[in-house]
Amino acid sequence: MAIPKECLVSYQEWLEIDWKENERAELIDGRIYMMSAPSLRHQIVLGNLHGQLYSHLRGKNCKVLLSPFAVRLNDDTEVQPDLIVVCDPKKLMTTGYKGAPDLIVEILSPSTSRYDKQTKFMLYLRSGVPEYWIIDPSDNTITAFRLSDNGYNAEIFTDVATINALPGFEMDLAVTFEE
Repeated sequence: MAIPKECLVSYQEWLEIDWKENERAELIDGRIYMMSAPSLRHQIVLGNLHGQLYSHLRGKNCKVLLSPFAVRLNDDTEVQPDLIVVCDPKKLMTTGYKGAPDLIVEILSPSTSRYDKQTKFMLYLRSGVPEYWIIDPSDNTITAFRLSDNGYNAEIFTDVATINALPGFEMDLAVTFEE
């Protein structure tokens, strides 16, 4: 479960924390949220998703990147989404990505479902992330939240999913959720 640390920390203090090996955390609005290790199902879905995106993007300007990879959304927020697609290489740094990626993907697990659906949803909306996917391996669906002038518009995919930043790309959900 993502649990916020009680005190606020600056980004500089965040960078100076001596993390234990395999310890995962995110900084949102100055609060530290500890993260548990992902499940086997989570990792299989992530690998399948990555494979389809990598095959499509190979040799193109856009890149697909997997967690752990830092995304610094503002001065006091750095997250590690499960997967991001970025089409602006100027925002890539050796230590992560600065700004709102073209697509952020979070894969639900029982311990992070509320965090991904509420805390991160509002964060990504506020940060201007153009497209935020929530993948639910329990019912094999992808909910795509696409930014508009009125906030996020939701679309649920059960067979084939598309990404606004990648015209012509179609993700086969049977492959994505394949064991």
